Amino acid sequence: MSRKRGVYVLGACRTPFGKFFGLFKDVPAPCLAAAAIKGLYKSLNLPPAFSSIGGLVLGQVYFAGVGQAPVKQAALLAGLSKTVNSVSVNKVCASSLYALQAASREIQIGEAGLMLAGGMENMSRAPYLLERRDKKVGPEWSVMSRQLLKGDEPLMYDSMIFDGLLDTTTSKWRTMGELADMCAEVHAISREAQEAYARASFERVLSTREAGAFDRQICDKEAKDECVRHLDSEKIKGLKPAFSQNGTVTAATSSQIADGAAVLLLGDSRTARKMRISPQARLVDFVSFNQDPIWYTTSPVGAIRDLLGRNRLAVKDIDFFEINEAFAVVPIYAMRELGIPFEKVNVWGGAISLGHPLGASGARLVMNIVQQLREIGGRYGIACACHGGGGAMAILIKNMQS
Repeated sequence: MSRKRGVYVLGACRTPFGKFFGLFKDVPAPCLAAAAIKGLYKSLNLPPAFSSIGGLVLGQVYFAGVGQAPVKQAALLAGLSKTVNSVSVNKVCASSLYALQAASREIQIGEAGLMLAGGMENMSRAPYLLERRDKKVGPEWSVMSRQLLKGDEPLMYDSMIFDGLLDTTTSKWRTMGELADMCAEVHAISREAQEAYARASFERVLSTREAGAFDRQICDKEAKDECVRHLDSEKIKGLKPAFSQNGTVTAATSSQIADGAAVLLLGDSRTARKMRISPQARLVDFVSFNQDPIWYTTSPVGAIRDLLGRNRLAVKDIDFFEINEAFAVVPIYAMRELGIPFEKVNVWGGAISLGHPLGASGARLVMNIVQQLREIGGRYGIACACHGGGGAMAILIKNMQS
């Protein structure tokens, strides 16, 4: 069997992350992804019609109402060739991490020299859904559905909750927030600890934005991440529990609903040399970890532990960790269980302070690690995201300048 090719990050770009019903409330997800691809191409001085891309793989959670083949939509809106292979991936909050793994495999086995991968999401446009009560199909029946039901009210679903933020694997459906409350209770993570973590996340994201680090990620240099704000420390103390009557998780210690896209250009070393692009980092290894869906909050521990063990590394060997802030309890628990110093975790803030467009967040985590290793310095970083269904994905990233 031939040796697998190394996979390298050659470039990356993302849109600003818009707040719920904010900047991007009327912009379909494929348009956001197209903007990120165009920004990436511009940063690398590639022509829009550059035809050497082997494929485009994007994570996305909310497909309802987006239209057929959303990734192909994004490809064509970005000016890519009509022949480009376009694939959607849904692994909930780890969707874009899995998209990066899928694209990497194409390069590793020699099927492609270059791949685009990342994720897109517009949570503001996630529609409400009605149960189908009739065999008739077609747009005219959709418009007339209420009249056809003749007063028999159908069950209506909020697709944003039902398709992305609700555990339906057991008879007792629970939101991701309720399960985060359970994690906090069982593992004795106090509300005060969660709020302290959230304050630090907001402080870090503000200082990072002021330092200009995000300007080197975002495709629109005039736009800013919309969820970033100053957190009122006194106000958050008075917030009611967001999910459970006696819970400790609040809106301030939860990730923010957001819209956005992030895309990376991956390639092998031979193609990078041919294009005269210096690889920024190597995607060394990927791990998926799965357990009981109700414990998705603790799954990053298993994923990171397996990734370190498989690569004969220890926590002390890793310079930066990006652990997605689905809720504050997730990184708090991971730091405690793995003995990771807070100074190494989410040093530029995270989804609590920046926003969490589900299908795109994992790619942002990887972008952060690549940039941190290059600009701050270091040899290894790990990007990790838990996801609904009880799992987590982790990626080991190596700085090519170290």
